[in-house]
Amino acid sequence: MLSVTVETVFKWTDRLTRQASSNALTQEMLVVCQELTLIADIYAYEIYKREKIKLAEDHYSHQWVGQRLPIDFSQENREDEYSDILEKIIETELLQAIQFDSHNFYILNIKVPIGPRRAILIKGLLQDEVIANLKSILAIYTNLMVLHDQKERDLLTSLPNRQSFDSCLMEVCEYFQTDNYIENKQSWIAMLDIDHFKRVNDDFGHLYGDEVLLHFSQIIEKSFRYNDFYFRFGGEEFVVIVNLVDIKSAKAIFERFRSKVENFNFPTVGRVTVSIGVTEIEHHTLPMNLLDHADQALYHGKDTGRNKVVFFQDMDVKDDIESDDIELF
Repeated sequence: MLSVTVETVFKWTDRLTRQASSNALTQEMLVVCQELTLIADIYAYEIYKREKIKLAEDHYSHQWVGQRLPIDFSQENREDEYSDILEKIIETELLQAIQFDSHNFYILNIKVPIGPRRAILIKGLLQDEVIANLKSILAIYTNLMVLHDQKERDLLTSLPNRQSFDSCLMEVCEYFQTDNYIENKQSWIAMLDIDHFKRVNDDFGHLYGDEVLLHFSQIIEKSFRYNDFYFRFGGEEFVVIVNLVDIKSAKAIFERFRSKVENFNFPTVGRVTVSIGVTEIEHHTLPMNLLDHADQALYHGKDTGRNKVVFFQDMDVKDDIESDDIELF
């Protein structure tokens, strides 16, 4: 067992507090847990509530979906052998031991007011002293995660905000600068704008406008995969990055989402539609120009009737944007 001194705890605390983002914080927390427990099988999850399921009369449960962290958007598919433990994760106390598939696990449950539920899963047996130290480190990690969520997430919808989007888009662009990307599998950035949202606020009031934004963000969370990214960009605008699909699949994905919004019954407000502008994330295009291309496609859709998906690549536009030819790296 690792001998934990006061100096060791201060070093761990220093490393955790140095992390610039919630994802970096979680990665460092996994390293600290491995050093503390001397166990390699440690996993972190974000846990999202999905569909409400009726089990019996007046008795409901929820489907929960977990994303293992750190998210690797460069992996097209990933099976998680421990996804069945999610139901236990969401019911546990701060730290609890369970048995699953004849193996011993410890679940560290992280509850924060803004972001998703989070959990750290440790596979193995731990001594009481290690468990006590884990609880102390977990408290520090939880407090830091609260601070990161307040900075990185939108307070109304809990989706990542514009600041999170900027760093995420840079990471995706950097990936396509390497030789590791999958052939014929592109990433796509989409601007989503709720049609006539000002009319919703004017006719029903800002409280119901906020409710529309909440339901809209929930539809987004239910519609995309673990390795896609979505953000509240500002006001009634949202951004989605769909990773590693060809253009045919991307068109089907965004059209399916548009249809879900159109057919959703928003309380009090009723029918709401969305216009979507999409462009491919190309390795030779600056991030700021990618966003501009998606924005051009969005406003083309709005100008030609709204409630539609428009791809920048399908638009009849002049190829005269010199900055598109600038190499980013």
